[in-house]
Amino acid sequence: MLPGEVCDVMHKENVSLQAAWRILRGMSQQEVAEKLGISQSAVSQLEALDSRPQKRTREKLAAIYGCTQEQISLYLPKEG
Repeated sequence: MLPGEVCDVMHKENVSLQAAWRILRGMSQQEVAEKLGISQSAVSQLEALDSRPQKRTREKLAAIYGCTQEQISLYLPKEG
């Protein structure tokens, strides 16, 4: 189940689900990039509305944001 706060951020900020989790947790794209070991621009791409992060990336994002993998993806995930 998706927390209402995440939906509120998505609506108010007009951002993707991944971006909403980041904003809700008070993190910058740069901070997430450092935790993932990727560039800030790569985080920006992950937060695109049509982005479908791979399983390992979803696992890492879920750990960073303190949620489940299902809570950061509203689609059937791309495996890999």
